[in-house]
Amino acid sequence: MTKVSKIGISLRPSTPQLSGLYFHLKEIAENNDVEVNIDSISAQMIGVYGIDFNSLCKWCDILVTLGGDGTLISTVRRSFFYSKPILGINTGRLGFLTAISKDEIESFIIKLKNGDYITQSQILLEGELNGDKKLYCANEFLISKRDISGMIKIIAKINGKHFNTYFSDGLIIGTPAGSTAHNVSAGGSIVYPYNKNILLTPICPHSLTQRPLVLSDEFTLDFELQDSKGNIVIDGQEILPFNENDRLRVFVSPYSASLIYDRDRDYFGILREKFNWGV
Repeated sequence: MTKVSKIGISLRPSTPQLSGLYFHLKEIAENNDVEVNIDSISAQMIGVYGIDFNSLCKWCDILVTLGGDGTLISTVRRSFFYSKPILGINTGRLGFLTAISKDEIESFIIKLKNGDYITQSQILLEGELNGDKKLYCANEFLISKRDISGMIKIIAKINGKHFNTYFSDGLIIGTPAGSTAHNVSAGGSIVYPYNKNILLTPICPHSLTQRPLVLSDEFTLDFELQDSKGNIVIDGQEILPFNENDRLRVFVSPYSASLIYDRDRDYFGILREKFNWGV
């Protein structure tokens, strides 16, 4: 892989206590002749100088996030146009997508400098709201009801043909990487994160015959609400109103996320550890 000489840093928002870890990483990197810069929003939070995110993406070889999976996903959504590989350093709890813990920073900086790592490509989903507004997600688009009571009625089409009507609290339209997030909590299948699939998982459906569905990446999906008002929630980070007569079209994006991992990473070992399988 490419030897890394310039690293761009992004921190979990509203977490100034990450300043110590940032300075620790910066010191290790610079001691190994690797330059470090930080995006201006993160920099302001910890009281240092930084550059705007777009300039950071143009300058760096890779991006590094300090936080959890949410921080990594946010950075993916902000940077995928630049096709920069991203390394997630986990400071949270679960960390299915992040690559290393804070205790592994020193050894992994050396691996980055020497090009001793791998990248894995994960699909993104692209959405078009009412034919024009572009949306992108790394984990999922969630169509959810707006009111606490009642359900919503979601009309779903595959390649222009009606295939289902969901009466439920909502519907997850997810990626394989997002299968271990909200999807698994709603009873959806865990899917190997480097597959190219679209996951459909109804949330609390009115009928027990409404089951999760896994599709290939060749399909285009359309969703409309009938007699309902809802929201579109993008990766749990952005909320848009979704009303009757609105249409959401979803398909696999030509863009993708490139995530950095150790050559010895064992995905199924991580699943076993996080879910306490076989304990």
